[in-house]
Amino acid sequence: MSPLKPRNKIQEMKNNKQFRQCLTFAIVFLSVAAISLAQQAMPKLQMAELTKKLQLTEQQQKQIAPLVAERDKKAEALEADKSMGKLQKLKQAMQLQTDFHNGAAKYLNADQVKKLDALQAERRAKLTKGTH
Repeated sequence: MSPLKPRNKIQEMKNNKQFRQCLTFAIVFLSVAAISLAQQAMPKLQMAELTKKLQLTEQQQKQIAPLVAERDKKAEALEADKSMGKLQKLKQAMQLQTDFHNGAAKYLNADQVKKLDALQAERRAKLTKGTH
């Protein structure tokens, strides 16, 4: 056995370790990037759904988009808040939805308000179904 073989083996192990570290870093980085992009896209998806289901005009979209963003920001903060119990969080989440509804209703016609009511009722039903 030549003295070069053990050195090559050590170098190969170092290279494998570096490769694994780089691969782990890349996976973590891409995961964080994907989550970040998904969170940024969420209000846009919600606005697209609201626009389609409520048949919002461009003016209404401009008026309601900040309400969606504000609601989502508060919802994220609420979800991250570890000081509250589940019931307290649920009450706060319901208040967020009520506040959003009342704010959005200012810019909607009567038919659109009915559609928003139905959409929110549908979402509540899905959420409560998942908790039983």
